[in-house]
Amino acid sequence: MSPRVITAIGYALIGLAALAVEIVARRPGSRVPTFGQLVQHVMHERWGRVGMLLVWWWLGFHFLSRS
Repeated sequence: MSPRVITAIGYALIGLAALAVEIVARRPGSRVPTFGQLVQHVMHERWGRVGMLLVWWWLGFHFLSRS
């Protein structure tokens, strides 16, 4: 198995785990916050806004830039 395939499987597993957490969060009476609620909570503080900026920069740099 090549490293590229392993990486793709890893990202797929992370995506499936995030989807599973979101489904659990949307059940009635769940104490787990949805992704939107989590982002809203993080954006209330300055460090959270800076962190979100860095995350978006990292995503854009790694997935949208050409080498």
